[in-house]
Amino acid sequence: MSIRDTGLGLAPGYEVDGDIILHDLTGFSHLSLELMHTLYKQRVRQRGKQPCAVVLLVPDVLTVDFEVQIHASNPTVQASTSAFAVVGDSFMLKHLTSMFLSYHAPDYPVRLFSDRATALAWLKEGKAGSGVG
Repeated sequence: MSIRDTGLGLAPGYEVDGDIILHDLTGFSHLSLELMHTLYKQRVRQRGKQPCAVVLLVPDVLTVDFEVQIHASNPTVQASTSAFAVVGDSFMLKHLTSMFLSYHAPDYPVRLFSDRATALAWLKEGKAGSGVG
C-alpha cells in the first residue's frame, strides 16, 4: 500500500498509549499532505487539541511532499504536539528527517529512532523535553 492510495478511502490506524498517539505507516513509501491531514484529524478526534506526543512508524518511506514539512510547523499543529518521534532506520529516512529539521524544525522536540520501544521510552521518560535531535 502507498500513501497515495489513502485518497481512495483507506486511512492508517493508530494506537493510543497514555498521552502518546502512535501512527503505523508500515508499507507506505510516500508521505503526502493529504495523509498528514488525515493523521492530524485522527489525533484531534482522539485527544482534542490538547498537546500530545506522537510516534510515526515509517520504515518504508522514500519520499515526502514539501508541504508536509510546512504542515508540521503550522502553529495549530505545533500547539497540539508536545513531541514527535519518527521511527525507521533507512538512509533515506535519516536524510529526510535531517533536511526537515534543518529547514522547518517545529517548536516541539523531534527525534529519529531505529525502533519503536526506544522512541516510546524517550517520550514516556520525559527525555523529549531535552530538545530536538
